[in-house]
Amino acid sequence: MKFLLDTHAIDWAQTDERRLSAKVLAIVRDAQRGDLAISDVTLSELARHLASGKIPTRLTPEEWLQAATAGIEVLPVTHEIAIRAAFLDWTLAGGPHRDPCDRHIVATAVEHELPLLTVDEKMHALTGVRGLRVIW
Repeated sequence: MKFLLDTHAIDWAQTDERRLSAKVLAIVRDAQRGDLAISDVTLSELARHLASGKIPTRLTPEEWLQAATAGIEVLPVTHEIAIRAAFLDWTLAGGPHRDPCDRHIVATAVEHELPLLTVDEKMHALTGVRGLRVIW
């Protein structure tokens, strides 16, 4: 089974595994090539975090991204994901949510029918919406 990692999950898997839940840590450690995926927007988010210093590293941003995503499939935006992200109803998560990256990540998980590995409570509140499964 494949899993989609939220941005913080791939960051923490690379920088501080102790921040991952025991369940997510086991999934990441036991993953074989092809078991883990990220949305393409996650690459942009990670690059912004590297540029701002939010992700501290001695590596160049390119080296860090290469290491963090080695063996992880990057799923591109499709017409279906774009529409799903734009029309996603966040009222179940407590109100409007305008973060386009979160919308894109949830839409990618739904479109590819992948469980989403995230600590984000707003994303957890969407569990079941269009078949979304969230694990932490």
